[in-house]
Amino acid sequence: MKILKLIACALLFVGTLADLSDATMGGTDPRAMGLAQSYTALVRGPESVFWNPANLGLSGSRKFSWQVLSVGASLVTENNSFSVTTYNDYFTESNDSVSPRGTAYYINAEDKQDLLDDIPAEGMKMNVELEPVLAAGLPINGGIAFPLPGGLQSALALGLTVGLEGEMPKDMFELLLFGNQFAADRLAAGKEEGYDISEWNGSAWAITSLNWGIAKPWLPQGLKSYLSEMALGGTLKFTGGLYGEILESGGEGMVTRIDGAVVDAYAITQSAGDIDIDSEKVEFGGSGFGLDLGVAGVTKNGKTTFSIGLLNLLDSFSWSTKVRQDSIFATATNLRVTRFIDPDQQDIENVLDNEDVDGDGDIDFHKKIGEDNFSRSLPAVLRVGLAHELMNRMTVVGNYDQAFSEGFGLSTTPRLSAGVEYRLVNWFPMRFGLSAGGRWSSSSAIGFALGPFTMSRLQFRLLDLALVTRGGFFPGIAKGTAVSVQFFRLDLI
Repeated sequence: MKILKLIACALLFVGTLADLSDATMGGTDPRAMGLAQSYTALVRGPESVFWNPANLGLSGSRKFSWQVLSVGASLVTENNSFSVTTYNDYFTESNDSVSPRGTAYYINAEDKQDLLDDIPAEGMKMNVELEPVLAAGLPINGGIAFPLPGGLQSALALGLTVGLEGEMPKDMFELLLFGNQFAADRLAAGKEEGYDISEWNGSAWAITSLNWGIAKPWLPQGLKSYLSEMALGGTLKFTGGLYGEILESGGEGMVTRIDGAVVDAYAITQSAGDIDIDSEKVEFGGSGFGLDLGVAGVTKNGKTTFSIGLLNLLDSFSWSTKVRQDSIFATATNLRVTRFIDPDQQDIENVLDNEDVDGDGDIDFHKKIGEDNFSRSLPAVLRVGLAHELMNRMTVVGNYDQAFSEGFGLSTTPRLSAGVEYRLVNWFPMRFGLSAGGRWSSSSAIGFALGPFTMSRLQFRLLDLALVTRGGFFPGIAKGTAVSVQFFRLDLI
């Protein structure tokens, strides 16, 4: 199965969701999500390589830590139009304007227009990200930290993230809600004569990485009056994965006249890599490397930690295996319903005006137009974090995130977040966080954990959970959600 098919299936899947990050690889840990990702100054151990490798060199980070086993996953899903409230208002019995017909309910024309008005003119945007955590020895999105000679602290960690982002034309939803309208009627209503069904956008990816981080404690003489410790760090990343995107789309769309409909739409796509479901074989389409740098320190009283990381500072990603560019197209003239029900023309391929491109006797709707290598690198991201022990068992945290280019689920809009973690007892932390800006404008988060429990050199957690809203502070009006859960985690310390 080509990655291009993966994109198409994923876009269709997302389009059916009523409620669906600025998450870099490893960024959806339950503790991080429960604090609205205000985690840069708080993270320790192997996970530091995903946020700021300099944290490895702070005294709060254990010299040795091995995440032996983890079971869990994180799912982020969102759109820019509909929320839970939308569903409750228009598709349940609580809506007074819904007309009952047997066991089904039908919304009226006014409600349909309200639904359509919720979609911006540029179309419906959708995003999904998944980070699995199910491994032993060197877990995905986790790993092992260990000391090196010369006072260096190091860590190895694996990362994996799967995601997609897409945009569908608003007119597609108008067709679904109101049906096909003649061009003359649309013009009389002050609309364009045709439907824009051809302006699509999107990309999908699966990226894995092997990360090697090194940190060195270093405190200049001039800062000893202000800081108790400081560290510098860097992470070298080796990456690989699959990728696909829509490069261009367009066409006249669909215009319906008395003598028949005209359809004209096309898309230019490119992809790298291959997924063969039958043989369960995955072939990476690209590989690359990257470099993260960071600095972290602790104030003289030991209560405040600052952490500054520059991720993907030097990032090179070349897509060169199973690469292809495709043209997908559909054209038709004088298209009528009667032509579909004609027993001699029951196949839609005989109705559309496409040609037999490859000469196999069948009408084709796409053709390969190239096999050129291309480059798509992970965006560079600046992360600045603060953590302050406000009182016994209570820590407040804050983060500033800035991506310098868009793609792979990241936006160039700056993001501010803050959170608080309070431990009723040492093994029961509760978390809360808020954020503004970024790709999803506003967000709230809550979370808790059972653990860690320590027995000799073993440390384990029974449950770590975070629930996050996207595109709104409250669940009912938010246009997305995120769930991060770790059912069990065992560390050797």
